[in-house]
Amino acid sequence: MKILLINYEYPPIGGGASNATHNIGKALFKKGHEVFVLTSNFQKLKGLTIEDDIYVYRCLALRKKAFQSNVIEMFSYVLSASILIPKLIKKYKIDSLIVFFSFPCGPLGLLANLIGEIPYIISLRAGDVPYVEKSLNNFHKLLTPIRRIILKKSKAIVANSLGLKKQAKQADPYFHFHVITNAVDVNFFKPLNKENQKSITKFMFAGRFTEQKNLFFLIKEINLLKTTVSKEFEVHIVGGGPLENVLKTYSHELNLEKTIFWHNWCDKAQLRNYLQSSDCFLNPSLYEGMPNSILEAMACGISVIASNVVGNDALVNHNETGFLFDLNKTGDFQDALKKILFNPDLSKRFGQNGRIIVEKYFSWERVADEYLRLITS
Repeated sequence: MKILLINYEYPPIGGGASNATHNIGKALFKKGHEVFVLTSNFQKLKGLTIEDDIYVYRCLALRKKAFQSNVIEMFSYVLSASILIPKLIKKYKIDSLIVFFSFPCGPLGLLANLIGEIPYIISLRAGDVPYVEKSLNNFHKLLTPIRRIILKKSKAIVANSLGLKKQAKQADPYFHFHVITNAVDVNFFKPLNKENQKSITKFMFAGRFTEQKNLFFLIKEINLLKTTVSKEFEVHIVGGGPLENVLKTYSHELNLEKTIFWHNWCDKAQLRNYLQSSDCFLNPSLYEGMPNSILEAMACGISVIASNVVGNDALVNHNETGFLFDLNKTGDFQDALKKILFNPDLSKRFGQNGRIIVEKYFSWERVADEYLRLITS
């Protein structure tokens, strides 16, 4: 079968959905399928390349940064991809599509269906679902008629967590939604022997520096922890995004230079190194789809403290693999931080439990199988 994956983000650009597209593509190829990806060009990456046995078409787009894209840049990709899709369908005789995000990519699936009767699956990721991110509510209301046409014409609609499915159903109650979770490469992301490392506790965050990730809250809480405990600890923040400068300024104003350490956006190998040398992963997000960053942390055998929101709650088992805290309850996050800081054996046990869970339930092969079942049904 010839399968085209459509996502305006694909490594090295993008976040969780980019990573999912890459890994699903690799898993589909291993199962004997021809896999094509239609994504944005970025810097020197343009045109056709073959990456991990996948044909990757990087069409013209105005994207400037790896970790963020604005509406104009997204529209430039959709416009360029719309021109290229008919050519790809004709040249390679594409059998089916997996389209990541109802917007901006959904219209491309609809176009392929209209011109070539190609069936497509819509894979919802979080921000493309109404009511998940409040700042986008008006945008989603405006696009509701188009979104519902895209969903109606699709062969199947997938959410990457049960919570996201519920939110999608709230916005579009006329449709049936499937759940296919994210996954992680447990052969790549794996624990590291820490016997010879320093005893200082290392917390870590990795992701985009956006409002969604709630990093001002994180910095404020880290400052509070520093002023209330005498035990030494470090926080390593990895990533980049539009709030980078103001976040670093805020951290500097709180004199956290010897506590919080900033690291640039990095490749997967370097991210793995950061995770393996950490003790606990922090994710205080306001909302999520299903965060790959938590799965990668669990695969590396470290504990997790995460906000009790949709997506996080599908991965973190409270008091088993880490702690879920209520964003509306003052002190919950501090209590969780202190329990990890003063109970290294507890943190280690949480990490071991997390590794067992991802090995058992979160493989990309299983994810690929579930998409194939929908494609062929």
